[in-house]
Amino acid sequence: MRFRLLSEVDAYREGVWVHLGDRKQRLLLAVLLLSETDPVHIEQLIGTLWDGEPIKSARKVIHHYASDLRRHLGRARAGGHLLPEGKGGLYRVRAERDEVDVHRFRDQARDGYARLHDDDPEAVRLLRAALREWGSERLIAGEPLNGLTGRWAAEQRQVLKEEHRAAVIALLKAELRLGRHARIIPELSRLAGDGPPDEEVSGLLMLACYRSGRPAEALSVYAAYRERLADAGALPGAAIEHLRERVARRDPGLDLAADSAGFTVVSVDSGHGINGISSQVC
Repeated sequence: MRFRLLSEVDAYREGVWVHLGDRKQRLLLAVLLLSETDPVHIEQLIGTLWDGEPIKSARKVIHHYASDLRRHLGRARAGGHLLPEGKGGLYRVRAERDEVDVHRFRDQARDGYARLHDDDPEAVRLLRAALREWGSERLIAGEPLNGLTGRWAAEQRQVLKEEHRAAVIALLKAELRLGRHARIIPELSRLAGDGPPDEEVSGLLMLACYRSGRPAEALSVYAAYRERLADAGALPGAAIEHLRERVARRDPGLDLAADSAGFTVVSVDSGHGINGISSQVC
């Protein structure tokens, strides 16, 4: 069995999609899957599904949703029911971590982060594998829990998008430390042009261009970023301004210095991190 939460809420087994019912029923499944092995009390489920304003028949509806999911998921999975009701009105889904895309993403990202701290190039492979759980080789996030509404879904969606962005930034910094500047310019360019202006992404793109022997393009990245900010009535931060100055004067401190482990550490901005991230990362 495989469960998807990083796009629409779906379940499938051996290529066959499982019927999961209407939007609230899918929301119930998502809540239980994200709670992992911890059972969730029916009162908490009612509050989540109806945003604290439950209908009179909410408890009955929850029982119906659970029964329907139990029937469809149990039919698709050998070994019995996935959605039992425990004592005291507790519900949980018995699913292995590797059956749920969110857990696979988080586990691989965690392993990747750990190897970053050990200066292990394997971190790049693990982080890319984690990000592929979002359904694309591109590093731009889709819409997790797509189609679900309510406060809980909105909050979880924001958390997941922030985790995705953190993994992307960690990956790109690791690629820079490996000296793969030219390789990641297309990815950084797409990210810089997608969504609102992002100082950290623009700064990494500037650095990648500079280290690829393209300082003029690095300055063009800054100019485009500044122009987008101006359209929103904002100004560039001190960190990226300082990076622009260093690029303009061809500061040798921006060059990559190789080490024996394959990773490198060089100060990007002499103490001023892009968006508060430590400068000792690229």
